[in-house]
Amino acid sequence: MINSRYSTILILITCLLSCTAAHAQNSGTITGVIVDANSGETLIGANVLVKGTNRGSAADMTGDFTINNVPAGTATLVASYLSYQTREIEVEVEAGRTTNIRIEMQWLGLVGEEVVISVQARGQLSAINQQRASNTISNIVSSDRIQEIPDVNAAESVGRLPGISIQRSGGEANQIAIRGLSPKYNTITVNGVRVPATGSTDRSVDLSLISSNMLDGIEVTKALTPDKDADALGGTVDLKLRTASEGWYTDFMAQGGYTALQQTYGNYKFVGNVSNRFFDNRLGIMIGFNTDRYDRSADKFNGDYSLEIDPGDGIRKPQVNSLNLREETIDRSRLGGSLIADYRLPRGKIMFNTFFNRLDNVGIQRQNQLQVSNTRHRYTLSDFETNTNLLTVGLGLEQDFNFMFFDAGVSYVSSDRQSPLNYYYEFSEESAFIDNAFEEIDRFDPPGEMARLFANNIEQTFLNYGNVRNEKTNENEVTVQGNVKVPFRFGNTISGYFKTGGKFREMNRSYDVTQFGTSQLYFGGGQEHRDFIASQFPDLGLEIGMARLPMSAFQDNYARSGFLDGDYPLGYTIRGGLMKDIIDASREMFMQLEVQSSLGDDYEGTERYTAAYAMTEVNVGRYITFMPGFRWEKEYSSYSAKFTDVQPNPLPGQEPFFTDTTAVRRNDFLLPQVHLQIKPLEWINLRLAYTETITRPDFWQYSPRIYISQFRDYVTAPNTRIRSARAQNYDASLSVYHNKIGFFTVSAFYKEINDLIWFATFSYVPGQNILPDLELPPSVPGAPRINTSINNPFKATVKGIEFDWQTNFWYLPSFLKGIVLNLNYTHIVSETEYPQFRRDLVPIVPRPPRPPFTTAVLVDTSRVGRMPNQPSDIMNATIGYDLKGFSARVSFLYQTDILTSLATDPAGDRFTDDYFRVDVSVKQNLPHNMQVFANFNNLNNRADYNFQSSIGDYPTFIEYYGFTMDIGVRYKFP
Repeated sequence: MINSRYSTILILITCLLSCTAAHAQNSGTITGVIVDANSGETLIGANVLVKGTNRGSAADMTGDFTINNVPAGTATLVASYLSYQTREIEVEVEAGRTTNIRIEMQWLGLVGEEVVISVQARGQLSAINQQRASNTISNIVSSDRIQEIPDVNAAESVGRLPGISIQRSGGEANQIAIRGLSPKYNTITVNGVRVPATGSTDRSVDLSLISSNMLDGIEVTKALTPDKDADALGGTVDLKLRTASEGWYTDFMAQGGYTALQQTYGNYKFVGNVSNRFFDNRLGIMIGFNTDRYDRSADKFNGDYSLEIDPGDGIRKPQVNSLNLREETIDRSRLGGSLIADYRLPRGKIMFNTFFNRLDNVGIQRQNQLQVSNTRHRYTLSDFETNTNLLTVGLGLEQDFNFMFFDAGVSYVSSDRQSPLNYYYEFSEESAFIDNAFEEIDRFDPPGEMARLFANNIEQTFLNYGNVRNEKTNENEVTVQGNVKVPFRFGNTISGYFKTGGKFREMNRSYDVTQFGTSQLYFGGGQEHRDFIASQFPDLGLEIGMARLPMSAFQDNYARSGFLDGDYPLGYTIRGGLMKDIIDASREMFMQLEVQSSLGDDYEGTERYTAAYAMTEVNVGRYITFMPGFRWEKEYSSYSAKFTDVQPNPLPGQEPFFTDTTAVRRNDFLLPQVHLQIKPLEWINLRLAYTETITRPDFWQYSPRIYISQFRDYVTAPNTRIRSARAQNYDASLSVYHNKIGFFTVSAFYKEINDLIWFATFSYVPGQNILPDLELPPSVPGAPRINTSINNPFKATVKGIEFDWQTNFWYLPSFLKGIVLNLNYTHIVSETEYPQFRRDLVPIVPRPPRPPFTTAVLVDTSRVGRMPNQPSDIMNATIGYDLKGFSARVSFLYQTDILTSLATDPAGDRFTDDYFRVDVSVKQNLPHNMQVFANFNNLNNRADYNFQSSIGDYPTFIEYYGFTMDIGVRYKFP
């Protein structure tokens, strides 16, 4: 049966090749480039058709197009581009030959007067036309829009598209969620080469690594085609690198900046790009360089509460358990470079690209911990550095044989994240309340009043603990892929292509931690260590034999105003440089390897993916395009980690019990994907899609790291047989475009996700393991809590609608024609039934003559909630204005709350607050190809807030990062 199917497919392909080859003998090829008649810039996405047929092509990223199998003789080409005058060009086609032409198109604004299309309007029109030319549902950020007024990084650029919500670190966008699905559910590529995960636990990518100045465009695909990797529930983001155009090109930029939170002026950014084409324009080379440094400091607040009955009125009210007040002083810097080369063959090209980016975070974290529930006051200081390196290298070949198009590629990518020698110090004050603490302060007072409970006695605050930690994550991938596309035609009505290909990808990943810590210097032992500190650092004024070391000897004179907007105290601070010297001096003699922290979380493994696909595109006339296909993916993974059993009462020097463990997973998927495009009129386009996609587990969810705690109260157990989640996606998108209305799109989507991977916790009951795939030891001591991950037996649904309007007012009189408008709004609704487990005591039947009379039974229940990281509403508005050499852009972002933590009881769910932000950018052209510009970010000084459902107005988290400003100069030639 299978052989019969293969034979049928082979016969069909042979017929297609035969028909195509026969037709090619009486036809020729038209190639060319489409440019703006005034500026000479290429018009990406411009449409070219042979008049009276459905033969056509769209201009690619370099403005080039190719139309194969054009009948010999005189052909009339019709070239169209939104907001440009449609052109008809007659071309003489010779059988078996290629005719090359250049099509120059006039902007509609050139009617009756000499007007040059504005910078922002050109970027908008390029994005619109690329989106129109796409064979799927996608959103575009064009090269012009990125380059003329660039954002800080790629995440900021993507964040203005419909359906995209942003996650931030220190106020800077670093990750994106597509249609309410977390960053780990999306795939990031650079020129089609997959970017490896940059974190230690999940599969998300930190987009702040990549500077926008390196990019030539961004495409977000929301309905996948079979030739794309299927593990993207939300979508795929493809970052396109800049390539060399004809002629010498240089672009240099320098800027400085200011951060209001710490009142620093040391921010800077330098960017340079040079390119040219050689050997009659066959070889193109572009070299890019970028470096920057920003102060990404933040003030953070964490509050923990419980609901208690107020004896005064008998009402349940929130009560503060603890407050964590944190100042993070962070310098974030980037260093990057790129080399992109292409060599044009007679009917194809060879492409090579490599880019490297390094992101460094260096900082100090000062914490003032007020533990109200146990009257303890702690000061901590962390001195940390994190370096993330990202390297991609790709080599590709494209060749057009007229009857067949072939492309192949090989790539190597690597991400390396290291936190070398991160230092941590802790000082503690026990019984830290003032006398008669609750005579003036009520236990139910708001969190702002709780700081008054503490005595802040620095002479009774003592050194307790310190550690130094080294953390490494490394991921390397090698990918080989190839694709073949065979065009076909039946008369002048039906045309299209058949496409097939395959891919092999191997990934090796490791995570390693080494941590050395002191003994408890406050409680019990550690006398030799305290004496060592006193003798080696005599300037501290400490005495040999002191039972405790007071914080006053280590106090820093650091202070600043406006911490947490002036609402909470930063408190005493610690001399970071001194503590680092003490740790370094003490490490060999008095610091022990903390075995569990160093070995318990380590893992390493290999993943291999094999994929193949087949698809076809069938064009019926100019109005219907049908694109069915399927993708097959096979996955294999093997991970090694450790089983850890910490003994309840270890003897001095006794280490936990470790056993090496290995887990292997194998899965394969056959995923149908169908697209239909209907254009009943030239100005309207309806796109429909049904696709199936998957998402793979996070690394920590199935690497066999098993941990039994010292007190036998909990066990961390992976689910090594956990399955990849699978989604059925339904998409519909209707676009209307007009030269004056602009481009208006409404898109609806619905997703059903099965086997969604979710965290689960339950009490262990002997003989009632409800999850048999868990990697549990044969005998679990006691009745601990089991923490693991499972495949949700209930389906999750995500649905929503997106509205997008892009227009410019070129037709209005006088200065009003410089207005450019981009508006989009997204509404998302998700629902998931989350499995939960409880431990009930049920009577033993028949009742025994003596205790126990009950037995423990595990009961599985569930509750309904929305998906994490999903806002209900997202709105972006960008108003641009261009007047001659002046450009300005005002951006507004509004995003409703998102779910950050799901609890057993809905009262414990935690959410972000609604978020509203305003950014402004201005630019002025100067003589001699110079520009000056300024960016004003977070102009409304918006902070991040999180809340808990049952607590009301008391925040669980606040982050202040403040307003930033950049001013710079840029030189471009030509």
